[in-house]
Amino acid sequence: MLGHIQKTGEKTVCKSCGAESKPGETFHYVAGYGAVCRKCGLHMIVCDKCGSSVRRFTSTVLRGKTLCLVCYRAERESGEKRVVKERVADSIEQALASSIADTPEGYMLVGLRLKPSSTRTWMAEYEREDIFLSRCS
Repeated sequence: MLGHIQKTGEKTVCKSCGAESKPGETFHYVAGYGAVCRKCGLHMIVCDKCGSSVRRFTSTVLRGKTLCLVCYRAERESGEKRVVKERVADSIEQALASSIADTPEGYMLVGLRLKPSSTRTWMAEYEREDIFLSRCS
């Protein structure tokens, strides 16, 4: 499934009930939510966008909303993938601090560079969290 990876680890803890995994037991990773055991993964939840009932295994949390996979796909394709904002600062430390403090919701800072032909204007580049995490995982 999209973004749902089976994980077998030493001490995986279920995000819903707090149960620890036993050796050989498989926990599933729900994107944006965390690892869940099989019992909690089979619980029915409600999609925040369309209102349909789906199992926790087939849901995704995106920008704080619990979505079914159909709504997740539509939501993911609808937003901008990258955002660039200009920052005026005297040093890279000041530019980095202001870029991190003023990050748009649902985006991650992926780059900071000096604007061409400028000594004080910095360009902060942000990428959507879901795209960044899927590309880097």
